[in-house]
Order: sequence, then structure tokens, then C-alpha cells
Amino acid sequence: MENPAEAFFGGMLVEIMIACVLYGITTLQSFIYWQKYQNDTPSLKFMVAAIWILETVHTAFCMQVVYSYLISNFGDFEYFLSIDKGVGITVIVEVVISTLVQAFYVRRVWIMSNKAKLLTFFIGFVTFCRIGFGIGSTILSYHFPNWVNFRAHKSSLVTVSGGLGAAALVDVLVALTLSFYLTRGRTSWQKASNSKINLIMLYAVNSGAITASASVLSVILYATQTHSLVFLGLVEIQGKLYANSFLGSLNARSHIRNKNTAAQYPSFEFSSNSGYRAAPPPVMSAPKVEVFQQTIVTNDMGEQETDFGMKNLKGGELV
Repeated sequence: MENPAEAFFGGMLVEIMIACVLYGITTLQSFIYWQKYQNDTPSLKFMVAAIWILETVHTAFCMQVVYSYLISNFGDFEYFLSIDKGVGITVIVEVVISTLVQAFYVRRVWIMSNKAKLLTFFIGFVTFCRIGFGIGSTILSYHFPNWVNFRAHKSSLVTVSGGLGAAALVDVLVALTLSFYLTRGRTSWQKASNSKINLIMLYAVNSGAITASASVLSVILYATQTHSLVFLGLVEIQGKLYANSFLGSLNARSHIRNKNTAAQYPSFEFSSNSGYRAAPPPVMSAPKVEVFQQTIVTNDMGEQETDFGMKNLKGGELV
């Protein structure tokens, strides 16, 4: 006799285990953030703390769903058809986490686009649609008594596919928009800055591609795997991907800022064996070009800091 638990819940069990591993990475990234970025704004610190707390709650209810299906109702195959009460909580918490992270990226779009209202409004509107679809899916999970009725109703298909589709659209739009404006910010003579821009673009595109792919794959699994909860397990993983994407972008700032930083070498003075310091050979003095360097840094909160520096250009002698 074939075990129905394997086909119905086996895929989700593996995905929940992966989600727990990702939660451990989230906890590690949160710890690294609090150690390295103690001077960040209180609002950003609060958001990091909120993300970690929500992730903890989400992981706890994911484990509760697994425990309810496999332990509390062990041997009761009919319970597999029922929608556990913890499912709705995991869905709404995942929606809150993804919305917070996407709102953070929408603010970056607002800053990078020089406050382009139409573009930012459209991406923000799609993000709010994602919230509406997520709330609808949560309500339907408590309205319908079992998975058969839930899948048979067209409203559930609309809320699930609409919510995941909206999330994928926001991820793609954010990645493309940030890449576009970062490309415009390149210069032909600052190789170090271009290298940093390429690194930021790579991270933005990869993050958006991973979360968007997870959303699209969840919709496909929901439509094709009608006798399995494998789609739900991927939805739970998606929340962890958003949290790690957000924390990774914050923790990567120091690495990006220090990339290609010019090395500073100490200078040495040599003396002869007699104890007298050897005089350096005379060097013909020549006028040098002095230039002012202005650096404008925009942080994640949209605040700009201007730094003026002056340095001598080597090899810039006038002839």
C-alpha cells in the first residue's frame, strides 16, 4: 500500500527543512549587522529587528504545521485534506516580510531615480496589490475547510497566482530599474567606482532573479501538483529568501565600499653605517596640479553627505 503522506507532504517537509536552514542564515546575518553597523539610523535598526522577529514567528508556525500533520494527527490520512490553522498564519507573516523588504527596495528606486514619481508609484502600487492578494489567500485558508474546496474555487487561484505574480513583477522591476540607473552613473575614468557599480548591479539582479523565480515556480507547482503541498513549502522558503536578500544587501556595504581601495604603504628612511643619515639626491622642483575631489555619498535613507578632499596628481607636472 502506497503511503499517502509521502506524495502529499514529502516535498513540503524537505522544503521546510531548507527554510529552517535559511532561518539560521538570517539569524547569523542579523548578528553580523548588529556587530558592524551600530551607527545606522534607528528606523533601519528597527526594520532589521522586525524582520528577524517575524522570521522567528514564521519558522515557529512552519514547524507547528509540520508537527500537526505528521505527529499530532499521525495515521489520520483524512486530516491531510484539512487546512491546518497554522497555514494561514505562515502565509500572512510571509506576506508582511516580503512587503517590508520590497518597500525597502522601492525606496531605493525612489532615491536612485531622483524621485521619479510615476515609476515609484507604479512599483509601489503592485506591492500593495501583493498585500491584498496575500490577505485574500489567508482569509480563504480559514474559509474553506479542506484543500479540495480551496483548490476547486477560482478565487483561491486568483489570490495565489495574483499574489505570487505581483511579487515576481516587483522583483523584476526593482532589479531592472536599479541596474538602469546604476549604469547611467558609470564614468569612463573612475575604474574603482565602476567596479563597485558592477558589484551592486550583480547583487540586485541576482536577488531579484532568485525571488522572482521562486514566485513563478510556486504558481506552476500550485497549478500542476494538485495532490501535494509542495507549492506551499516553496512559498515558505520565499519569505526566507526575501529576509536574507535584505540583510545581505545591508551587510555587503562595507565590502563594496572597501573594494579596490588604494593600499597605503609605509615609507622608510635609510642611514649609513657611520650613523649619519644619507641625504636624498636633489630633485628638481616643478609645479604640480592640485585638484579638489568632491564625493557625494547617498545612504539607504536618502541622505547625502558631501566630502571635499585635495590631493596632488602624480606625474602631473607642467612643462
